[in-house]
Amino acid sequence: MEQQVYLAATAWTLIPIILTIACVFLTKRILLSMTVGIISSSFMVSNFNLFGTVRTIERTIMTIFFTGPTQVQGAGDALVDVMIHPNAHATQLFGFASRWYFSIIIFLLGLGIITAFVVITGGSRAFVQSVSKKVKTRKGVQFITVIIGIVLMIDDYFNAMVNGNIGKTMAGQHKLSRARVTYNVDSIAAPICIAAPVSSWAVAIMGNIGRVYEEIGHEGNLMLDFVRMIPYHFYVFAAIGMVLITIIFDFNMFSMKKYEAQTAKGEADESAHDDSVGLELADVESKIGTVWDFWLPIICLVVATVGTMVTTGLQAAPAEQIIEYSLTYSIMDNMSLSMSLLLGGIAGGVSALYLGLRHVKAGEVTKAQYNKAVWAGMKSMRTAIGILCLSWILSSLISRLDVGTFFANVIQDAGIYSGFVPLIMFLTAAVMAFCIGTSWGTFAIVLPIAGAVAYAIDISLLLPAMSAVLSGAVFGDHSSPISDTTVLSSAGASCKVVDHFQSQLPYAILAALMASVGYLAFGLSRNVFVGYIGFGIAVAAVVVFVSIKTKSQRAA
Repeated sequence: MEQQVYLAATAWTLIPIILTIACVFLTKRILLSMTVGIISSSFMVSNFNLFGTVRTIERTIMTIFFTGPTQVQGAGDALVDVMIHPNAHATQLFGFASRWYFSIIIFLLGLGIITAFVVITGGSRAFVQSVSKKVKTRKGVQFITVIIGIVLMIDDYFNAMVNGNIGKTMAGQHKLSRARVTYNVDSIAAPICIAAPVSSWAVAIMGNIGRVYEEIGHEGNLMLDFVRMIPYHFYVFAAIGMVLITIIFDFNMFSMKKYEAQTAKGEADESAHDDSVGLELADVESKIGTVWDFWLPIICLVVATVGTMVTTGLQAAPAEQIIEYSLTYSIMDNMSLSMSLLLGGIAGGVSALYLGLRHVKAGEVTKAQYNKAVWAGMKSMRTAIGILCLSWILSSLISRLDVGTFFANVIQDAGIYSGFVPLIMFLTAAVMAFCIGTSWGTFAIVLPIAGAVAYAIDISLLLPAMSAVLSGAVFGDHSSPISDTTVLSSAGASCKVVDHFQSQLPYAILAALMASVGYLAFGLSRNVFVGYIGFGIAVAAVVVFVSIKTKSQRAA
């Protein structure tokens, strides 16, 4: 039984979060900053007992990675049980390791191996050459990342890693900084998922909405209500729109301006990750590489991931649910996402290794270079994996401090005009997600509050308020330096996490301001069309500002 935390759900619990964020800004060392957050959080959880702090950290690590259940969908008690119990919550790999967390790590290692072998097999070069015949400009390359990001809407992790890998491959030739590529990828990955009915996020969101409905006694069709919420996702459209604006006008500001200037002059890109596989293997490249050396490992990864989602979802879906809702919903509701990532990572990595052997047999790559590529690929992901592991530990400790309850009490005790509810929920979810680095955790905390408040004040605000929570959570999540998506987008495009965080934040804030105008206009009018009029005016104002700014920069 966990001991009572004396300062839980009070303003004092913000101290670890403030320390973590401050340390990131001051030191630019994300691992150190997160470690500071973990130690300070553990100190408060253990009620300022030094021995208890060490024990708290140890127990948290063991619970997350080895013994404890997770709340992430999918997985049975052991690896061999996936086809029997694909949707059990107590996820175990080989009976002792948390399958959800280790599946993500294996997926990352597999993608690292893919990244290494598309370099040494010449697949990366062949792909860039084939695309270069059709894409001649910087804008064309960036539009491709937007299109791919929208197509790969099934999961944000999958989207960020695959799209980032493709984007960085073409970045150098067209003098694009890794910071710009990562911004484009990150700003599409998570936002598009909350508006996609066929995505891993859709089921998680509908699950939370179902609990909200049970608590307030409201009856509604979860799938239909999910679709009805899409028009109120102002931040989704703002984030994607902001990416398009930056591409069309080639708009750069603050640190992004510096990184883009460096690449335009042919200088070293400071935002590129020092552990980039391409840097370590730049002297190794097969001359017989084809576009299949690039696409086949990615296709294997996609087919294995999506195929496992469909297979496990079909096997576990009750016939009654398929009849009552739909086959698509039933698959998404019962699929094993952890096993999908696990098998996807293995399939992609193995296929890359197989293709590499073909080049070894042809004499284009030596055995020593082959082995070096395997190690370099896995090593390139060590920072991303380290940050992910620390973020999971920190998020667990922050939840024990009941930071979310503190925010909830502040909102519930404040007397607010009903028309401001969507905007307040958007901002609250944004702040919380930014602080704790997880949108799904924010969903679970803030959605019940939004539902209860809207249901008590005006039932017509129920869907808009919950939609505002989803949008705010995505904004805060992908803007946070301790977020999974921030880390994974950076890893996919081989960009430094802190540089990505700092360069992306101004654009994300502009998008959030546009979305805020939309929520305010809707709240005051209670009409979604009026909301979009306000949103459109905000977008137009940003376009005018960007146009004037870019013209003045070019003139200078």
